[in-house]
Amino acid sequence: MPTSTSDAPATGLRERNRIRRTRRVEHAALTLALEHGVDHVTVDMICEASDISPRTYFNYFGTKEGALLGQPAPDPDESLVGDFLAAHGPIVEDLMVLMARTFLASSPDREVFAMRRRLFAQEPELHALQVTRVAHKRQATVALVLRRLTERCPDLDAAAARDHAQLVMSVAMGAFLVVSLKWAEGSGEHSDIETYIHAAIDQIRRIVTP
Repeated sequence: MPTSTSDAPATGLRERNRIRRTRRVEHAALTLALEHGVDHVTVDMICEASDISPRTYFNYFGTKEGALLGQPAPDPDESLVGDFLAAHGPIVEDLMVLMARTFLASSPDREVFAMRRRLFAQEPELHALQVTRVAHKRQATVALVLRRLTERCPDLDAAAARDHAQLVMSVAMGAFLVVSLKWAEGSGEHSDIETYIHAAIDQIRRIVTP
């Protein structure tokens, strides 16, 4: 059933308020963790710093680590997946563009993202939790790359195709981490992230072909 025009603005306002509250809590949690260490931060401290109740906190984040890790990365929109499958550029570059557009679709906050990366460097156990949480994303990415490879080259040996897809995923995800950090440290438009991607691809080419 179509949403009425009178309902749409209210829904948009609720979503904007939810995003603002989420970012405020994440910023407070990350600030406390960077200052005191994860083990010395409690949910009560985060709630006091961000002016929300513990009940609201747990409704949003579930655990203390929830605000520190942030919301799970979204799956790419089907239209973005279609663009990737139809693209004819270098597959690593096309995959990184898909990652960037999916990443930006969630309206990430530069400061929160940069703080989270600093905390991961400071707290290896928290970083390990994040790696475990996104492991399924790696396999889903491999499956997507395999889909493009098999559609383009149906006679490709299955084992060789999977090895190729694993390598594409690993290079793209590793390079995208560098790109996303540059984006977090910058102050330009969101579209600048794709400029960083193309520069990273050029650098990778220089590294592998000295």
